[in-house]
Amino acid sequence: MKYSFYKEEVSMSIILGVMPEEKYSIIFRFGDSGWTPQKIQTIIDGIEESKTKEKGDEYKWANEDVVLFANKNGILLIDSMAQRGGVYDPDIISLRLTHDEMLTFLKDFKKFIVDNKQ
Repeated sequence: MKYSFYKEEVSMSIILGVMPEEKYSIIFRFGDSGWTPQKIQTIIDGIEESKTKEKGDEYKWANEDVVLFANKNGILLIDSMAQRGGVYDPDIISLRLTHDEMLTFLKDFKKFIVDNKQ
């Protein structure tokens, strides 16, 4: 998975975001001004623990724009913002990732937050 990070000031708030390649556009929904290393670590820990969880006993995390489900089968991201806009095609609004793909992304994002948070 390819992505880059960006830092932007909007209305006196610093937005730290993600710019993924198009195939992974749901990852863009992780951009926000409220990220902290601790918040990301909580998600990392939840995903690590999910590696043995059965379907129906998933780790779940969400913000206003994206929902993440994780269990022993991997990671499923759902684009809540697209759903609110009337898009329901699962090929458009969902993304399946391996634990390793998501953990690599979150660890990179955490490092970016640490390096750029003021």
